[in-house]
Amino acid sequence: MRPGRLGCAALALALVAGCATERSYPGAERPAAELATIEGAPALNAGLPLAPLLRKVDERVVGVGYSRVTVLPGTHRVLVDCVMRESHTTTRFELQIEAYPGRRYVLVAGSAPGNQRCGAVEVEER
Repeated sequence: MRPGRLGCAALALALVAGCATERSYPGAERPAAELATIEGAPALNAGLPLAPLLRKVDERVVGVGYSRVTVLPGTHRVLVDCVMRESHTTTRFELQIEAYPGRRYVLVAGSAPGNQRCGAVEVEER
C-alpha cells in the first residue's frame, strides 16, 4: 500500500523538524555571530548506527524535534542520550562545553569495545 499525500507530507515535516534549531536563551533573538550552536543527531536518525541525541542544555529540556540548540557564550552542561541502533541500547552522558560566539559544537559518538553500546560522546568544534 502506498502512502497518501498526507502521509508523505507528515513524514517530510518530521524529517525537517528533526534538524530544527531550538533557542535556549531568554529575550529577543540575537545575531548568529553572538551565539554558539550545540548540535547532536536528529531524533529521526536515518540509518545512523550511533546517534548522540541532545536531551538537555543547562536546565532546558530539548524538544524531540530539535537536533541543535543555540546558546549564549559561556559554560553549558549538556545531557546526551547516545543510542546504538543495532543493540537497542541507550547510554547517558553529561558533558560540559565552554561555548564561544560564532562557533558550532558537534556531538560525536564512539562505540565501546565489542560494539554493543556507546562508549563515549565527544565534542568537536567546527
